[in-house]
Amino acid sequence: MIKKIDIPSIRDSVYMQMREMILDGVWAPGTRIDLNQLAAEFGVSKTPLNEAIQMLIREGILAVKPRSGTFVSALDLDEILETFDFRLILEKGAAEAILANASAPILRGLETLNDRMAEIAENPGSLEDYRRMLRLDDEFHQKIMFLSGNAQLIEHYEQLSARLMLMRMIGTFSPKDYKATISDHRAILAALRSGEWEAFSAASATHVANAKAKVRRGLGSASTK
Repeated sequence: MIKKIDIPSIRDSVYMQMREMILDGVWAPGTRIDLNQLAAEFGVSKTPLNEAIQMLIREGILAVKPRSGTFVSALDLDEILETFDFRLILEKGAAEAILANASAPILRGLETLNDRMAEIAENPGSLEDYRRMLRLDDEFHQKIMFLSGNAQLIEHYEQLSARLMLMRMIGTFSPKDYKATISDHRAILAALRSGEWEAFSAASATHVANAKAKVRRGLGSASTK
């Protein structure tokens, strides 16, 4: 249920709630957003709502179609694959700083996230399980990029991650895909422990290549439903 917004930064609160709803699949890609209805349900004026929408448009998860309205973005396959490629460029570019800041406590935290994903992968049974996997996967990669200490890289990476999460809401992925992701994460963790740029770059490249292959299969399955 949509909650009334009553905390100080109304624009940011609307932005965060809309973003969460989109990335949790409440509004599927391609859904038209009724701005009048949404303003009434949030209990806010059009000004903070429009400002929040502009933030989501800049992030790439909302789009405006002339004379049609505001829609949840629907990326095509080529755009998704290009987004993965750009993500890898950022990861490799930030690798030196990431490796320098990958302390033992941080690595243990990343291992915990991956272990939680592994628990879900052992017995996935619901759409919510899938969404939990997506959120944990996103958190795993965001925490790694945060180690770069570069605010610009982190911001761009977060935007890319949001688009990729949105895409994965419409795909069909199997438990085998979940387990492959966890295995890739273990290889990335091993590379982080080694401190070697080549190992981290190679593990990241393998993970992206595998993710692109899963997307091709997953979106292909979704399109035949």
